[in-house]
Amino acid sequence: MRLRSYRPPFPPELIEYTIDYLHDSPSTLHTCARVCRAWLAPSRFHLFYRREIGEITLTSVTEQTCKLLEFLQGSPHIAFYIREFHFSVASFGIPDSDWPQIDAALPHLLGMLTQLRKLVLVGIPLTGLVPDTRAAFRALFALPCLVVNVRVAKPEHFTSLLCSPLKRLSVSVPSAEGIGFNPEDIAAIDEEIKAVGLQERSPCRLEYLHSNNSVFMHWLLGAQTTIDISTIHTLDARSGHRRMEGVIARLIKRLGPSLEYLTIGVPKLEDWGAPFLIYLVIIRFD
Repeated sequence: MRLRSYRPPFPPELIEYTIDYLHDSPSTLHTCARVCRAWLAPSRFHLFYRREIGEITLTSVTEQTCKLLEFLQGSPHIAFYIREFHFSVASFGIPDSDWPQIDAALPHLLGMLTQLRKLVLVGIPLTGLVPDTRAAFRALFALPCLVVNVRVAKPEHFTSLLCSPLKRLSVSVPSAEGIGFNPEDIAAIDEEIKAVGLQERSPCRLEYLHSNNSVFMHWLLGAQTTIDISTIHTLDARSGHRRMEGVIARLIKRLGPSLEYLTIGVPKLEDWGAPFLIYLVIIRFD
């Protein structure tokens, strides 16, 4: 009789598969999380996988930052489920009066995101951040995947933060013209870079690179040791500027046989002319 009444448990693999299928339905995931303890963790994984702070809501970036920090401090176990963090500032920037509040909250917030796999930054003035906030970002810049569009006075103010095991990098570093960074901030981060340069660091062996910035690509081709480009197998270079033609060609030649996938996004390819395409063929088969 006992054997007849026994019901085998629901296969855990099927439970996880079902919850994975519902990854884009927050209301259903909330319901699943209340079913039983076994359903709680996989449901929370999808509910909190990605967190965003920025111009996606009417709430200010400052308020969003403080609210997320307060939430995670009250429930620190939730931070374990966050794998992607998107932090963006509107193109018009944040008032100077708000940055002290953000600088006070960000180091604590970033320090709690210990399980991140992807960090997306848009419009962040790295040169102007206080040292504690910059140090918190430095700790996260060793993630496997970074997508950044940052504002810096010098490319080195960004590249000095990069370190192994970074594998995928999408970067756009706008020109410093018109930004008006404080000379004292520039001098302070220059000193930080000197201190970091004295430490032995393993280079980033990139596998994927996306960039539309000629300054950054020139830096890659220079005498730098932070990034090892010899392992890049996927290059996505997008720009409509003719001045990028020579930089992209030299970068492709430097990559050599490691390059397997190449994307060149050029709105007006005819402006670059046939010589560039012929040059690509020559350097790939030279």
